[in-house]
Amino acid sequence: MSLDSRLVNLAATGRKLVEHGLVRGAGGSVSLRWQDVCYISPASARLDRLSAADFIALHIASGNTWQLQRASDEHAMHLACYRARTDATTVLNVQAPHCIALGCAGLSIPAITPDFYLAVGVAVPLLPYLAPATQALADAVGQLIADHDAVLLQNQGLVLTASSTDEAFANVLRVEEAAQIVLQAHAAGGKCSVLSAAQIEELETLPGKGRRSRAIP
Repeated sequence: MSLDSRLVNLAATGRKLVEHGLVRGAGGSVSLRWQDVCYISPASARLDRLSAADFIALHIASGNTWQLQRASDEHAMHLACYRARTDATTVLNVQAPHCIALGCAGLSIPAITPDFYLAVGVAVPLLPYLAPATQALADAVGQLIADHDAVLLQNQGLVLTASSTDEAFANVLRVEEAAQIVLQAHAAGGKCSVLSAAQIEELETLPGKGRRSRAIP
């Protein structure tokens, strides 16, 4: 797929995030990696109104560009994700309501179903609140995302990495659904059943199913 095609797809993903209620107003940010460059949505952009020509190119190693001031305020967090995860080609930062609610309750998202584990991993950890658009937040996200596909940002939302834009969007939906289930389980019974270490290990033995058996693109 060409760069232009991927940017068109990323713009379409921005629209879908808004349509699904995962981003509101000028919130959220999306980006993709192309070789050594990150293409990110502009500052204060409406994600449902993006075109392929709107994305700002930032060098991943240095962040340098003459258009840096036009880039999303969270550009440092996106760059930190790409530096920590060489397999990531897409980063989505959204204000998914159930993810925000879970973070406000001080809860992370454990692997509650086989589908969740196989797609996202053993957990989506909760990062305690740090001011948005700061280097401190970017550094903290980079440290966590090195070992996880997604991170809950307390009182802010979710940041997620994936090997493709389509996978990233699908996994945002999975994480938001899981956040809703965890909230409902705690409301109903005060706790939420999660997959045990033995159950996760069993998933790893299923032919073609385990996360460790997947080839990194």
